[in-house]
Amino acid sequence: MLSSLFLNGCSEKPTNEKQQAADPTKPSTQVIEQKAVTEPESAAQKQDRNSNIVNPINKRNGNYVTDSNTLDQFIKKIQPQNEQLQKVLKEDLDRDGKPEYVLAFGLEKEEIDNIFVAREDTGYHIIGKLEDPVMVAHLNTDMKIMKLDQTEQKFIVVYSTSEVNEAEGFSIFTLDHNRINNLNYNYPEATGQGIRKLEDINKDGVYEDVSYYRFQDTQQHTIITYQKFDSTGPEKTKVLYENKNKKFVYPMVPTDIIQNYLEDHYLMNRFFIHLPEMAEFTALSASPKNHFEDIIDFSAMDYTGLDLNIKEIANEANQRTFLVRSNSSEEKKDKGLVFTLEKQSGKWKIMSIEMNDKL
Repeated sequence: MLSSLFLNGCSEKPTNEKQQAADPTKPSTQVIEQKAVTEPESAAQKQDRNSNIVNPINKRNGNYVTDSNTLDQFIKKIQPQNEQLQKVLKEDLDRDGKPEYVLAFGLEKEEIDNIFVAREDTGYHIIGKLEDPVMVAHLNTDMKIMKLDQTEQKFIVVYSTSEVNEAEGFSIFTLDHNRINNLNYNYPEATGQGIRKLEDINKDGVYEDVSYYRFQDTQQHTIITYQKFDSTGPEKTKVLYENKNKKFVYPMVPTDIIQNYLEDHYLMNRFFIHLPEMAEFTALSASPKNHFEDIIDFSAMDYTGLDLNIKEIANEANQRTFLVRSNSSEEKKDKGLVFTLEKQSGKWKIMSIEMNDKL
């Protein structure tokens, strides 16, 4: 018989181990029905939920079914080689009146490698397996059954991280007509860094698919994008300042202004957002039409920050001119941007930006 398994999702309280040991009819595999609720439960609800421990030996027509049909034996039968049972969840996922069992197995503790959904009809049988949609190396560390909106539908949510904890994401699955579907997933596959969460960011009872992009730029921006958990509806964006002032701070040094301007240029184009601070940096009559991406390598913005080589080439009275290039060895060294700044009312302002490919 398998060792006792307790679920830690949705605030379940473990059954008293001494009481279980005194009852020889109780199976070793314990399955606690997980109520996927979004509002506080009453004491009666908690007591009912915590006492719902499934006995896998079922009585039919006055006879016990054979051991091969008990939950314990079924789990052993389908258990992948060298993997251990990590978690069991019980819930009526498709709302047909029959509970399903979600069985998670893994090679290592707190790691999930295989997840099966099973049902008991005339014995336990597998409905299907959850196919991992994430295409890069990662670890699945937990799974839950959740309500994600104000309907009664239940969803299987699998949580993922990277081996060095630089990435965090999730996958959402549904059961419909005995078919397991991957409704949505979000994981930072492109960079291997970043946080993707399921959150009720609007506090309206409906969860959102939320992406956090943290940048090591001058203002220490965090860009948050979010959309309904099933990827329907409009995508919205929030801009946070994670510096000590928690707001935009005008740079005092000309080189910092250039750095900040190019960082904001990248963020505005990538996320299609408006950053009012951009207008404060310049005294230009119109936005420059230059394609800075032809000169500057912005790829490091997603990792260590924009890596620029800024060299002063002229300094006259209240005007200073700088040649700006990428430090990336992949960029052509004969290209650069020429920024001219002028001090106005105690602040340095960008007066002109020129592209020069003959430097």
